[in-house]
Amino acid sequence: MKPLLLTVGNIYVDHNTFGVNSGEEAFRLESGRDYFASNSERVLGGSAVNAAMQASRLGIEVGFIGKTGKDEGAAEVRALLRKEGILSELVSEDASLSTSMAVNLIDKNGQFIGVHYGEASKNLSANDINLENDLFGRCQAVYFGGTAKQPLLLKDGERLFQELHSRGIKIFYDPNRFPVQDEATDRNLLLAQLAYVEGYLPNEEELLQLTDKTSVDEALEVVLGTGVNFVALKLGSKGCRIKTKDGDFTVEGHKITPLTTVGAGDCFNATFIAYYLKDKSLQECAELATAAAAIKVSQNVWPDEAAIAELSR
Repeated sequence: MKPLLLTVGNIYVDHNTFGVNSGEEAFRLESGRDYFASNSERVLGGSAVNAAMQASRLGIEVGFIGKTGKDEGAAEVRALLRKEGILSELVSEDASLSTSMAVNLIDKNGQFIGVHYGEASKNLSANDINLENDLFGRCQAVYFGGTAKQPLLLKDGERLFQELHSRGIKIFYDPNRFPVQDEATDRNLLLAQLAYVEGYLPNEEELLQLTDKTSVDEALEVVLGTGVNFVALKLGSKGCRIKTKDGDFTVEGHKITPLTTVGAGDCFNATFIAYYLKDKSLQECAELATAAAAIKVSQNVWPDEAAIAELSR
């Protein structure tokens, strides 16, 4: 039987427009001007749903947990989830809210400007998650992605994590960066939650913000002191660094020409988790996840096992 992973977080309908030409080396857009792009797509978006799509491509059964309105956007979300083979029975609906959407303008170097609207996703709370659903009875792991953008869920995260942990369910966590004005509160919430986490998967900026440190080495020690089993630190084009209480190693990145950085971190996280659930070592997980992220950045595709294996040789 395939491992079952549940992912929790924001879900958007993303309208991605590629090759936006601002006429400058840096990506700057000005009001009152028209800009042109090469192509576009309309797809699911959000850290946790991106991870769900990638994990599904790697032979993991995946269910998504999120929140929508009861509008046309909600119907589109469910149709797109079905198309991706992702279970949607734990997606809740609220008629008083609008389904979240995003418009992403992406230049030739992969840099982007994103505009989000619709408030349903950020209103997901622990009370919306039905822990008595049969999926929780047979899942091996839950991934929380982008939780810092869901204040209600973040506030109750420790209680939810504690319950999942007590059931023997592994928790993987990448809350992303939290707003500067909420740093003190969010920092304390997140550090307390890590005590129940199997793997924490931040980038350098997020790690330093969480720990209020200026040194990555010091920050890693703080995080490991919470009780988290491992940290998979994403280093962008430089690869990643894996740190546990007993080990510390780095996997170098791949030399590529970037097309878009959108979803690269989510692709890394999902690939790492998928292979972890298949009992691969931390070294193998890191190598395969680094290769997957490089493919996502250079080709804007969610890579399958064959493509990842080919690049990671």
